[in-house]
Amino acid sequence: MNVDLVNNLFNNFKEKSFVKDFMNELSNYLEKNLITNLEIAEKNNTWNNLLADNLEISNQKIISKYKDEMLQERVNILQNYALRTKDKGEMYYIYDINTDEKSTYNLCICEPNKSHKIITKKIEDLPEGTRLGSVLRKKGKNFILEKEDTRDIENEINNMIKEKIEEQGQYLDSKRIEEHIYEADEKYAGRIWLYDLNNKLGEGIEEIEFSENLYETAKKGDKFIYKNGEYQKYE
Repeated sequence: MNVDLVNNLFNNFKEKSFVKDFMNELSNYLEKNLITNLEIAEKNNTWNNLLADNLEISNQKIISKYKDEMLQERVNILQNYALRTKDKGEMYYIYDINTDEKSTYNLCICEPNKSHKIITKKIEDLPEGTRLGSVLRKKGKNFILEKEDTRDIENEINNMIKEKIEEQGQYLDSKRIEEHIYEADEKYAGRIWLYDLNNKLGEGIEEIEFSENLYETAKKGDKFIYKNGEYQKYE
């Protein structure tokens, strides 16, 4: 047997195995650090992920009703801005990270008749400085980052969010009625659905201010009374 040939084959195998392991480690490192950088970017800018499950903004829980309203209002803001600035070209908005490919952004076209279309783009293929909440324009085959438009859109969206949070507070206060009896339904992530038994329509409320002790023991069908500004177990 040719010993040199065996040694060469063995060394080649070790090199290939080393390269394969190295590439796998490098790929994992890059993906991990990319995700970390994206998380940092979210915290450092004023973009809010309105698609998040159990949405919270500035430690304020957002109920489903107002999450839906925020999403619709964001669409309106984007479409109106795109119409006002249509002379600058077709407008795109980065609204999410692709769930299947963490190194890819989801973009929407901001024109009214195209807003349902989802476009995915590798982050590396977009202009430097592009992040979640960025506004882009299409110039030929390339995208251009519009920093001024991004700032304008962020301001409009965040002002809208503040208004919706205030509206939510007023809405929830209007549903918490002294001496009314409420029946519990589903609960999840610190939220509980209550139905006002004193209301002929039996209107439901997604309550986000419910004492931790009551929440932990609450079961579907349990009854609570709103008294002295808080929910109490109703026997």
